[in-house]
Amino acid sequence: MRVAGPTGETPAAGSADGAVPSAAGRARLAVAWATGFQLFRDVVQFALTITLVRLLPSDVYGQFGFLTTLLSFFTLYSFREFLGHTLQLRDGEAAHYQDHFTAGAVVQAVLIVAVNAVAIAFRWMPGYAPVSIVLHVMSVQFLLDLPSELRVKMLERDLDWRRLRTLQAVGFVASGLASIALALAGAGVYALLLPTLLMPAPFIYDLFVAEGWRPTWAFEWSRFTPAWRFGWTRIATVSLVAVATVTEGSWLAGAFGFARLGIFGRAIGLAQLVCGRVAGLLALSIYPVLTRLPPDSDSFRRASAMYLRSIGWTVIPLAVLTAILAGPVVRALYGQAWVAAIPLVPFAMAGAAIAALVQTAYTLLLAHGRQRACLVADSWRLIGTLLALGVALPIGAEGYLVAVCGLHAVSLVLVVGFLIGGRAVTPHGVAAATLPALAGATLGGVAAQALVSQSAWLAALAFGAVYVASLRVLFAARFAELVSYLPLSARLNRWLRFVPAAAA
Repeated sequence: MRVAGPTGETPAAGSADGAVPSAAGRARLAVAWATGFQLFRDVVQFALTITLVRLLPSDVYGQFGFLTTLLSFFTLYSFREFLGHTLQLRDGEAAHYQDHFTAGAVVQAVLIVAVNAVAIAFRWMPGYAPVSIVLHVMSVQFLLDLPSELRVKMLERDLDWRRLRTLQAVGFVASGLASIALALAGAGVYALLLPTLLMPAPFIYDLFVAEGWRPTWAFEWSRFTPAWRFGWTRIATVSLVAVATVTEGSWLAGAFGFARLGIFGRAIGLAQLVCGRVAGLLALSIYPVLTRLPPDSDSFRRASAMYLRSIGWTVIPLAVLTAILAGPVVRALYGQAWVAAIPLVPFAMAGAAIAALVQTAYTLLLAHGRQRACLVADSWRLIGTLLALGVALPIGAEGYLVAVCGLHAVSLVLVVGFLIGGRAVTPHGVAAATLPALAGATLGGVAAQALVSQSAWLAALAFGAVYVASLRVLFAARFAELVSYLPLSARLNRWLRFVPAAAA
């Protein structure tokens, strides 16, 4: 591990002998560590949830939800968006961490004052007075966030996935154990919030103790200017997304009522679980790798095409299969009480699949350094959401979901158009990411539909077999290329009868 010098500058990450790993190698490591950590986190989170819901009353979760939303809102305007510029730097460019730490200290101090001012105001509002003291305590989060997020970005930029995921796992487990202990002690909402202050601790220790990094409080405006511009562009963008999300939630609650909204939410939640989780996981892993590649290079275009293909060939068949098996899946996951969500699942799956492709293309756009184009895309998301709510919501849940599909489809065309226009990806790369998956999923869907009335498991197996076989027979070269990037690729090559390609 390299330690940043007194100016906070670090060279590009590489191997011990100075060689820089290939993009393929970086991507494999990123996905492998992220997948392992996510599986570990899901198991721990499930166990933690089923424990805490039996120890804490519902009003505690209400306070927790409100405070989490409020703290997340303030986080949108923290130094994180400015710090994100360090991942935009290509190999050979220095990351001025000292400048970021100094500027971040000022930004976080202002946020701490603002949060405590809101907490004081809550004392005079009977409905919010019970959480006033809690909000005062949780303002410490923004102080801890400064060194913690700095260390996270250092590790992401160094592509040190092993250390990053290990520190995340330590913080997550410590936080979970503290939650259970506080819940057993009758700490109320503190049992859910205070442990989150433990999650930054491993990163703070790693930064100041293990690495011996120290702030020098150096700052040079000319060096920080690109990060300043990048940060404000990103803040404007995430603000649009936040407004769209809050507006959608409030309008849906008013139109459907909480009972119908719960049914709607189950369908959307299932779609996010199936499609959104895949895209989100890969985005967090692949983004730091993409930003190391020259934006106008063939290597960036090849990586973009492969990234799009990995998402398209995964979420499209998952969406089609889940739509076909909506009834058995909903009954198995949620129980008979939620069968009203079944008719909504196919519409929700279509929207989530398109949204996953949008998220992937958006990540490529951001990695390509096109922040203004991202702002345009998010502006459309806000405008499109308002249009869908105003025009389609009166039709009902199905009509609104169809409108959401249209909203995401326009977003996809817009973002992909920006990518092609900026030569970040080729039209051929976009076609290869979608058309084979649509063809294979259609053939697999026909096979599954013929068997779904007999057995959901049999239908799922038939779908998977036909989908894989169609890719192997009709799109063998592209399929073999994608397999070469996967873990256990040698074994998969043997199973699929591919001749292994030369190592990338």
